[in-house]
Amino acid sequence: MTKQQIRILSRKSDLAQIQAQLVGLEINKKFPDIKIIYLTKTTEGDIDKSSPLSEMKTTGVFTDDLRQSLIKNKCDIIVHSWKDLPIDIEPSTTIAGSIRRADERDILLVNKKNLKKIETSKKIKILSSSPRRIYNLKDFIQNFFPYNCNEIVFNNVRGNIPTRLKKLLNGDNDALIVAKAAIDRLLKNPFKEFQELSKEIKSYIDQCLWMIVPLSINPSAPGQGALAIEIKSNDKITEAIVKNISDPLSIICVKKEREVLKKYGGGCHQKIGVSLFPTLFGLVKSEKGESEQGKKFYDWSILESKKNENLIVKENEIFPETISNYKFFKRNLIKDSIHKINSLNNYCIWISRKSALPKESSLSSSNIIWASGLKTWKALSIRGIWVNGCSDSMGEDFNPNISSLCQLPWIKLTHSKSVESIIKNVIHTYELEEEENLPNFANKKYFYWMSSSAFKLAIIKDPKVLEAFHACGPGNTFKEMKKMIKDPAKLSVHLSYDHWRRKLINVR
Repeated sequence: MTKQQIRILSRKSDLAQIQAQLVGLEINKKFPDIKIIYLTKTTEGDIDKSSPLSEMKTTGVFTDDLRQSLIKNKCDIIVHSWKDLPIDIEPSTTIAGSIRRADERDILLVNKKNLKKIETSKKIKILSSSPRRIYNLKDFIQNFFPYNCNEIVFNNVRGNIPTRLKKLLNGDNDALIVAKAAIDRLLKNPFKEFQELSKEIKSYIDQCLWMIVPLSINPSAPGQGALAIEIKSNDKITEAIVKNISDPLSIICVKKEREVLKKYGGGCHQKIGVSLFPTLFGLVKSEKGESEQGKKFYDWSILESKKNENLIVKENEIFPETISNYKFFKRNLIKDSIHKINSLNNYCIWISRKSALPKESSLSSSNIIWASGLKTWKALSIRGIWVNGCSDSMGEDFNPNISSLCQLPWIKLTHSKSVESIIKNVIHTYELEEEENLPNFANKKYFYWMSSSAFKLAIIKDPKVLEAFHACGPGNTFKEMKKMIKDPAKLSVHLSYDHWRRKLINVR
């Protein structure tokens, strides 16, 4: 049994209507005979456009008015931005599902015409009224911005995305930070009635430089990027339809995020970010913030189902004991790579490590710069290079997800013996030369590798190394090591050397 029609309610903003239609589109893919009727309603949060959300007295300012329409049977489904929902909702309704989640990250947009002013004044004014973003962005700007900003000022902003972009471009503020999912949906929506809006948004973004803030240091608001599909609790027919279009992993991640927020009290006034996202090696969690009692917390980890609590590891059994012990190669510049890099225009350039970009090279501003991880990003920013984002040391399998912002071809800067990977177009910028005195692996049982090149060299020098337990970060290193280590129990993935070391030494 199914329905002949479904009434979908959303807020009146363009973004909310696009989100509702995205859900309707998924329903019609599975149930083409169902007629979709779209309804809109103004909420309390839409009427009060001046108060910062964190200072409004009630929760659910964007959702409660819609819920009353559902309870009164004036609609069958409400489509919410899941991050807007209060932690607890009344039992007469339920969140029946969610389509696949969009990008969880925030995007920082900086007005191009203000760049010189920022550089000379060493001050930046950012539009944001989110306590979470303000808390996280101060450190981010100071560590990963190519200008030394000694003063970071945040000013309140409300309104829809076009309104916020106009305030940025026409006012005296320098930057705006918003949910990237909102920008993506406005730019990439397939609906005819919103194509002019997409062009308008694109014209605004073209006047800005953008940075996508990594989840490892700026976890999102719980549920950011996900759509919550709310129905009446007793509507089993609609529930079955919604479950048919839902993405289970998205729902699992959001529910876990909201559990963390609930632990700290909930609400958009909190300086709390929590993001979970699926990878090829499990769910990754980023949790960062400050409780109302002033307690700071941070966790960047892989959620694992089991731990060996009885494992006892001695410090002298691990390699490397410190990063300073990890020396396998000298890196020698390939000089003709400099001309190749300087000739690049209109590319997305993946920089595998800080030494992969020769100091003598000069990057065209027409290129998008993507770092492999935060260490590379920070090193590039010190050199005055604008970095658009990074893959959080997840490797090339971690989709940059920037197709809404640019459609440029990718090219990678790396060493001459790098393995073939997703990015086929490569400039070899340095060669690896084996160090004369390699580390001693005697009595080592647990190894962490930063590259498959070092792993392969170690095995050549001491084949017994292969019998030990090994770990590495995600990406190409893991793929190459997996080919050589036949016992999956002897190879594990960790987010960093420090993460691996802490877990191994402090396992009990």
